[in-house]
Amino acid sequence: MRATPLIFGIGLINVGWASGGGAGQILLSLFGDVVFRRGSVGIGAIWGSAGVGLIIGSIIAHRLFPRLSFKAYKITVSVCYIVHGLFYLLFSLSPSFAAAIFFIGASRVAVGVSSVCNSSQLLRHVAHEYRGRVFSTVETWTWMTMMVSMSVAGYASDHVSPRVIGTVAAFFSMSTAFWWGWANYAGKLPEPALAGGAPDEVEVHGDPAA
Repeated sequence: MRATPLIFGIGLINVGWASGGGAGQILLSLFGDVVFRRGSVGIGAIWGSAGVGLIIGSIIAHRLFPRLSFKAYKITVSVCYIVHGLFYLLFSLSPSFAAAIFFIGASRVAVGVSSVCNSSQLLRHVAHEYRGRVFSTVETWTWMTMMVSMSVAGYASDHVSPRVIGTVAAFFSMSTAFWWGWANYAGKLPEPALAGGAPDEVEVHGDPAA
């Protein structure tokens, strides 16, 4: 992974997202029950909107990815995480329950697009004999970071407002876009040779864990 900057970069993208995304696993329930006082119905509605957003993002990526050049793909990733972070921030500051449902759904659309595009690049550029180890490494990094983020958010929820936690988490997730954009601008993310499936052999599907 270190020998192929794109693969290493995609792994770090997941870490960057999870630094704020882990907190989101706590926040969605807190907003539904504590902030908007909608109980289990509120929690379910917010989580449902997040899930629908991921599905929509996956559908968009399925249509979009085959038409993207490698250069356009890298720009798309930065745009997705900026959009995700902004909508995540708006969710955290939402004055109404309806607005919160819309904003969290919109943020997950952007995550869905990026997740599918990144997974498809891994399938194209990781050799078959390394694919399982690469994907398991990326997932390990992601879930370890999410656990830390969730733990910090859970502790912080006893001391500060969920809106404050959400604002901080949004900026952590959004920072991914700027690190990726800098690496791209500096020429540190060249396109590697195809080592996995050929472009027309890679099916583009959503990532349920996103």
